[in-house]
Amino acid sequence: MNAENSTRRGFTISPSSAVVFAAVLLLVSCAGGLRMASSLPGPERPAERVGAWGITVALYDPALYGPERPLAQLIKDYQLALDRGKLKNSGLLVNKAQRRLELWVRRKMVKAYRIQLGRKPQGTKRREGDQRTPEGKYFVCGHSSSIYYRALWLSYPNADDARRGFESGLIRTDEYKAIMDRLAAGVCPLQNTKLGGEILIHGQIPELTEQLSRIQRAKPGTLRQGLRIGDADPAAMREYQDWTEGCIALFNPDIRELYEFIPDGTEVTIVANAAITAPGKGSNARIQEQR
Repeated sequence: MNAENSTRRGFTISPSSAVVFAAVLLLVSCAGGLRMASSLPGPERPAERVGAWGITVALYDPALYGPERPLAQLIKDYQLALDRGKLKNSGLLVNKAQRRLELWVRRKMVKAYRIQLGRKPQGTKRREGDQRTPEGKYFVCGHSSSIYYRALWLSYPNADDARRGFESGLIRTDEYKAIMDRLAAGVCPLQNTKLGGEILIHGQIPELTEQLSRIQRAKPGTLRQGLRIGDADPAAMREYQDWTEGCIALFNPDIRELYEFIPDGTEVTIVANAAITAPGKGSNARIQEQR
């Protein structure tokens, strides 16, 4: 099984512009339906650089993320509909090359989040242990706590992944059928095949949380209002290295928002690159729904 909460070895943390983090080593393992409006052409180059030991480092242009306001406040500002506390008509778009996770409600891009990917960020996931983040259309099939704080489970492998694995001889007939049956039922597919599994959208690495907790307790004034002990401040981050084995990592305040408001069944589209939708300013203007 290819799960980030199963196996850990070493890696390094890149510094942010706000706090220079001590180097630590860790390697973790885990194993288009959105219609976009007001989009800008996608940058020609990925938002990344090559760091130590050839590890890719995600680069965060602050103009491309946010609005830097709590999602709960944006929901009020935009008068977004909730059903039992969860957003209605929501979808997630993961732009791997630009290290963005966009939250959409209908045709409105509500907020863009900073992400990190698998240690081999180019190319789609093919099998267990390839350290790649999958590409395709998935859905949130579960919520759970995690050693990475909070986690949304993705329906990897999807039907295309399963079909490709079956045709290549990577999975057996019974495994293919089990995956397809569970997808049809709207639940997480089989996770323990050679395709890999346990692909999650989750929070930040525990070593970063522990380090920031020590800093913030020693200097309480360094913790921005609204953040909790151990949180990285997403708005202060200018870069961070790719460190997972295929999962999509966010900083803890960001996954906390998504965990609270994103329901199971939410569509998640993961693409290699896409047009950039500039974030709004989170004003009190009502969203004009486009049906």
